[in-house]
Amino acid sequence: MNDPSPERPGKLVSLEVARFAAALCVGTDHIVSFAASLSPKPVLGGFDLPPITSVLFFFVLSGFVIYTAHRQDFGQPNRLQRFIWRRFWRIYPVYWLSLAIPLYFLWPTCSPGYLAQIFTLAPFTYNNSFRELIPPAWSLRFEIAFYLMFALALLPRVGRYILGAWICITAWHVYQPMKPMGFLLRLPHAVAWHFFGLHEIMFFAGLGAGFTFFQLRLHHRWLWLLLAGASVALVLLARLDDWGFLYPSLDRTPLVAGSFAVIIFSLAALERGGHLRLNHRLARLGAMSYPFYIIHPSVLFLGSDFLYYHPGDKQMFSPLGIFTGFMAVSLAASALVTFLYDRPLQRLSRRML
Repeated sequence: MNDPSPERPGKLVSLEVARFAAALCVGTDHIVSFAASLSPKPVLGGFDLPPITSVLFFFVLSGFVIYTAHRQDFGQPNRLQRFIWRRFWRIYPVYWLSLAIPLYFLWPTCSPGYLAQIFTLAPFTYNNSFRELIPPAWSLRFEIAFYLMFALALLPRVGRYILGAWICITAWHVYQPMKPMGFLLRLPHAVAWHFFGLHEIMFFAGLGAGFTFFQLRLHHRWLWLLLAGASVALVLLARLDDWGFLYPSLDRTPLVAGSFAVIIFSLAALERGGHLRLNHRLARLGAMSYPFYIIHPSVLFLGSDFLYYHPGDKQMFSPLGIFTGFMAVSLAASALVTFLYDRPLQRLSRRML
């Protein structure tokens, strides 16, 4: 950590490493699928990493990070602009950069309405036939919804009531599907799904982990026990969902969210207390996680476009060679974007603010 004070923890290296591991799982699944589409032979002997569990972890971690970074902003109207500014710069610059490659080839085929949805990531219009140019961008629409609702929760006097109402309405909407609240029936499906859907349960679990992190201090033995127990529970739950390749059922979703929340809380508390020590250089992996998550589809797009016009080149590489090459290029591109584009922009945004 850069700042171990209880008021505002700095970078937690363990969570930064976990963030990168989750992004790597998503990228591995996409690159394995791409390599498998080019060869009848199984890639890596059929090995793959779970993408769905990893994305759910992102949602829980997002709640934890948002709460720990902005817990002192509740009821402070002058902090609302700061919150929105920081979230905007965190999401959009890298995402817009990732759009450059597919849009270079597909721009003439895109309607103005489609481009507006692609550029804004607005969680207000959506349908089953909609296709993202950057496939993982669907999860960013949920992040935008989280940010918008949390921004309302920061408002003075009414903010905490809005947060409580958001939690209650979401729980009712998700777990009373036969008796949805009247106003939800009148909302567009995309709004109900993005703002009061299943993934909000993950975000709320992260908020709870962040709240507990500041309110509860446990002996490190209890923290290690909690970490071990939650990890075992998560493995057992993942086993029921094809080892993280399927979404958990409604009844298991709170258990998965709670397991992730306990793991995040335990890691953060152990590192805060000095009982989990990791090299601070590993935090750079966390900085690369979002660029890798959102840039690797553009690398695959370029690769598929090249092989479409040069089909004979498919025979030059084995499935393992294709996987290794695209993973290496994706990691290298992510490192360049992180340290030459994203981090300088983050510093610039803080100076501008």
